[in-house]
Amino acid sequence: MQFDIIEKGQYTIVQINEGRFDAKLAPAFREQLEQVKGNIRDHLVLDLGQVRFMDSSGLGAVMGAYKMLRNTKISIVNPQKPVTDLLKLTRMDKLILSHPTIEDALAPTA
Repeated sequence: MQFDIIEKGQYTIVQINEGRFDAKLAPAFREQLEQVKGNIRDHLVLDLGQVRFMDSSGLGAVMGAYKMLRNTKISIVNPQKPVTDLLKLTRMDKLILSHPTIEDALAPTA
């Protein structure tokens, strides 16, 4: 799985550099998060801007991160329409907020 992990203040940004987040990549994502979970800051930002397709396995991996990091805020940034539609269909958009940009996700909430 191609991705970058960026530490920025109290945020950890995971940028997924794949077009598909599916059964082939979900186990690697889970494994990598398991390895770095002790270093993840207060807010995990998943940049899905390059992900054009996500299936139930990818969705399950994101949900697994949500459960694993219970005391960590998680946001999704720059999701493409198919990913946004899947999040809405499964109502995960109620648990994990989506933002158009990283800056929007990192902005303090009023």
